[in-house]
Amino acid sequence: MNFKGLKMTLTHLDVAVTQLNNYKMRFVGKGFAGECELLGSQREYTKLVRIGVNSDYEHDQLVRAQELIAEWQRGSELE
Repeated sequence: MNFKGLKMTLTHLDVAVTQLNNYKMRFVGKGFAGECELLGSQREYTKLVRIGVNSDYEHDQLVRAQELIAEWQRGSELE
């Protein structure tokens, strides 16, 4: 899954997504927030994810978002 696919899929889960540039986006769900970032060059890059969760969150939405983000981290960005 590429960056655009992750953004669209998170949006379908009612997660607010803002893409800051081609390499970084932020998202906010019900009780959690985070960002995804591509670091490095086109040949060698790292996918960095930060997520913060508060004590009052929607479990199903968070779990599904984490699954999608993990799938994005495993996949190749150059699809």
